[in-house]
Amino acid sequence: MSYADLTYAQWNDLSDGAARRLAEEIADRHCLTVPVGPQNTVYAGLSHRTALFERDGMRFALVPGGRPTLGYDAARFRPTSDQLASYADSAAEYGLPPMAEYVDAMTSSVRSVELPAMLVAVEAFDPCDAPLAPDDPRVLKLIASAGDQLDGVSTFRSAGGLSVEFDQTGRVTRARASTDVSYDEAMAQLASTGLRTTTADEWEWACGAGAATLFRWGDDCPNDGYPFDYTTGVHSETNLWGLAIGQDPYKHEATTERTVVCGGDGGSTTCGGSGFFLGWLALATAYRDKDFGQWLASADGYAEEILTRPVLELS
Repeated sequence: MSYADLTYAQWNDLSDGAARRLAEEIADRHCLTVPVGPQNTVYAGLSHRTALFERDGMRFALVPGGRPTLGYDAARFRPTSDQLASYADSAAEYGLPPMAEYVDAMTSSVRSVELPAMLVAVEAFDPCDAPLAPDDPRVLKLIASAGDQLDGVSTFRSAGGLSVEFDQTGRVTRARASTDVSYDEAMAQLASTGLRTTTADEWEWACGAGAATLFRWGDDCPNDGYPFDYTTGVHSETNLWGLAIGQDPYKHEATTERTVVCGGDGGSTTCGGSGFFLGWLALATAYRDKDFGQWLASADGYAEEILTRPVLELS
């Protein structure tokens, strides 16, 4: 069988030994390494056997396939009193419809889809954000030109798209060069490495891992701050598959549909101070800000980075 036919049930029904052998077979066929063998993980009360792979410094997690139900039906949402109060304040200020109507409008519709098993990048990736060695001439030139400006800083960014991070001793720990590119250029750059970004359906399955709740961890969310106000919490943990995904509304991700972005709204609600519930809603698994997606795809749209969720297809 093709490894793309592997379903969630089949993967979890394997014995530990069979799962390990299957992971090694997948790695051999696709020229990968297995830095972490299959292991049982728990997230939001659910358990799963996670398998991680690596290629050229990029880590991937196995996301089994099947016929999952995606989307969200606000009729099943039972908001807490704090969520209701937060939304009521936002609705009064911005003239929003009833809560259930708004949640329905901002999430994808319920549907069942057929999806293959795939390897999905653990971290979001900017195809045109290239890592640089600490002794790269561009890094050395930046350090020399910055001079005293670097004293005591942990990260220094130049107008030319260079970003250099330092440890407490002043040693360069990470350097990257970013270039402004179009959506098409970013997708072409991914394709040149044998990868692509997720479809909207794949992203939703990769994020929610089958959870029927508004968020991948449940229906509740904090109501005294925005996601970035919490450096820890269930939203900041890797999900059931082992992916760091949907953690920051500012870090929206492009999909194969140019007008559909997932995982955030570019910070529109949080930056505008629209209310804590609305700020957290942008992390809902099925969240869709149609206006934001269409604006990004328009001639006026702009994003400092085009984040993708790379997929390595299985054969």
